[in-house]
Amino acid sequence: MVNSPYSDHWRNLRRLGSVEIFSAGRLNKFLSVRKDEIKRLVLKLADNSRHDFVKVEMKSRLAELSFNIIMRMVAGKLYFGEDEDYDEAKRFRGLIKEIVKSGGVSYPGDFLPVLRWMDYQNFEKNVAKLFGKMDAFLEGIIDEHRRNKNDNTMIDHLLSFQESQPEYYTDQIIIGIIM
Repeated sequence: MVNSPYSDHWRNLRRLGSVEIFSAGRLNKFLSVRKDEIKRLVLKLADNSRHDFVKVEMKSRLAELSFNIIMRMVAGKLYFGEDEDYDEAKRFRGLIKEIVKSGGVSYPGDFLPVLRWMDYQNFEKNVAKLFGKMDAFLEGIIDEHRRNKNDNTMIDHLLSFQESQPEYYTDQIIIGIIM
């Protein structure tokens, strides 16, 4: 939804997201995930300060908490911590770093349209390439869930819709909703 232009497609993604994914009932089904991740963080903090008081940098810990909650709800996997699949987690963390790095950037082409015509500093090309990488990553997760037939994540919920309405719930629609 984030990178889709305002259109009928965007409105459909927004409707599906609010009704099927971000509804109170759907989010309440993942309460145990949120509790478990908070418990893991508290135990890790307690273990770090077992012998004496220590300074802890909380910004990265809270970011890890947020991403683990989101990805466990979406894909049923951890990408930060000790239990993650190392190669896949490393790839995901790299993508997130790239997205965060380019996400807060003010693009001069937004203020001076002439710069957009020549793709000043290859900004649009780089952003398109980055979203292509993220699409490929999410497509891999969708394929994995399709093969394993899980039933307790947001991807699995959307894949069940794909079985009943394959012409509408394409993989690109599913990626658009979870991205």
